Amino acid sequence: MTKLNVVFKPSGRGKAQCPADPNFPYGKAIDLCQGKPGIWVELPYPAPECGMFVIYGERVDAVAITAAGRADDPTKIKLPYKDQ
Repeated sequence: MTKLNVVFKPSGRGKAQCPADPNFPYGKAIDLCQGKPGIWVELPYPAPECGMFVIYGERVDAVAITAAGRADDPTKIKLPYKDQ
């Protein structure tokens, strides 16, 4: 089992300033693996405000993904393993 950490870092901007993308009314999944094996990480949805999720762990490289507290925020992200 891979231990992962998910930390939300607020940007200081507060709530979203623009409307959500209507093409993603239930959020979106982000796949960074390009067909390689990886691990899905569930993100708190929606984000509490504008900012970024920082995800890190022993077997994956650290990554940050932005969110804005809207319907089109990322719901999960697939990260490739370091050894792949």
